[in-house]
Amino acid sequence: MAAARPGGQVSSAERPVRPPGAGQRRALALGAAAWLVQPLYVVAELLAAARSSAPYSLLDQTISDLGATTCTAIDYAHGPVEVCSPWYPVINASLVVFGLLLAVGAVLLRRFLPRRRSATASTVAWVVVGLSSVATGLVPLDRDLTLHSLVALPALLASPAALLLLAASLRRAVPWLSAATAAVGLASLVGAVAFLVTTGSPDLGGLWERLGFWPTYLWLPVVAAVLLRRART
Repeated sequence: MAAARPGGQVSSAERPVRPPGAGQRRALALGAAAWLVQPLYVVAELLAAARSSAPYSLLDQTISDLGATTCTAIDYAHGPVEVCSPWYPVINASLVVFGLLLAVGAVLLRRFLPRRRSATASTVAWVVVGLSSVATGLVPLDRDLTLHSLVALPALLASPAALLLLAASLRRAVPWLSAATAAVGLASLVGAVAFLVTTGSPDLGGLWERLGFWPTYLWLPVVAAVLLRRART
């Protein structure tokens, strides 16, 4: 419920902008659709993992191993890892497509969030996540491991930040969604930090990286559905 000022007036900072015209209704529909399809990225990743020609562990190996364009050994800090992913075009294209959709969806849905600085900051963070995902898909790790790592890092760091900022922006407008989004953001933060701290270990890197990223792909559809319903009522 929106916060009320003395006298019963609703604070403008908590009131989402309603879509009065066809243009804004279209923006709402497109933005929500861009976020509603995000779980399909996880599906693409699981399919690529299942089709890996080299042994692949979702718990221990990074997502990037699935995007390697050749059958080779990647020289990680903890030692070489054999990779061979026939479905690398699927995972790399998914990083690009869903990254673009995530960023575009964030921009289109901004006007349907409460008028708070945290909402704007969240939108900026989502754009960073999306563009970093695009760059990650365009620079496979077997082509340039250093550059790949550099362009992928912003997405890992910005994902939990974007979720937590989004939670803050919804705190008064939709308390239950804010609390749930904060919990999801904290889980993502734990995954991101654990992944960075254990970079030199051959164990559980895949688990921590996915805990850092997957909450975004799986939770944004819930946020989109709530924003869609609220804006249409």
